[in-house]
Amino acid sequence: MRHATPCFASMLHATMAAIAFVSGGVSISAQAAGTEKPFEWPASFVVLGDGYPHPGDACRRLGESAATVNYLDHMAMLVGCPGSTDSAAVRAIVMHERHARVVGAADGVTLISISTEAAPGGSQKNHAPQIQSPIGASGTLPCERANGQDRTMCKFGLVHHSDRSTTVVVYWPDGATRAIFFGVSGRVIGTAASARDRPMPGGTITRRRAGINLISVGDERYEIEDSVLSGS
Repeated sequence: MRHATPCFASMLHATMAAIAFVSGGVSISAQAAGTEKPFEWPASFVVLGDGYPHPGDACRRLGESAATVNYLDHMAMLVGCPGSTDSAAVRAIVMHERHARVVGAADGVTLISISTEAAPGGSQKNHAPQIQSPIGASGTLPCERANGQDRTMCKFGLVHHSDRSTTVVVYWPDGATRAIFFGVSGRVIGTAASARDRPMPGGTITRRRAGINLISVGDERYEIEDSVLSGS
């Protein structure tokens, strides 16, 4: 028994050292995970909402921008998830959303198109985007709804077409959009829910004041400066 005591003490010391090493590693890993910075969305995206499919989730709905214009479809919603195509967030959407498919990636974000309209018989046709030119400029402009009760600044994207007409796509913070179509003369020729819809000429009132286009569409109000349309 006297000879066994030093051996036992040595084994006990080694065991305690191993436990300390493992505990230290776990502590360091937990500390690193706790200090991980949230994903910062690149300025190349127009981010809508605060999470998809639920508030607080990592993925976001995306609007029209130079990075997404080739992936948009009027019969589908575009969602972006930080990371690669094999990330947990991407796999969860593709597995649980029946009409979801990965269509591309840009600036560290995986792009997922989710059809909002199923074709008869369960089949789904692909609809290629037909926007004539990518968004050439973006920014914010004054917008309001409900007779001024919901007044804020909305993001917008500008699309210049080959016939020299222009479309301003406005993005409301709640995810709704409004497309305002301007003719070659700079006058409003119609509006629609999105840039892919046919412009409707009725129901729009336009006034000009000091180089600003004051546009009313139902209970919506927009202020678009001439400099926005010219890109200056």
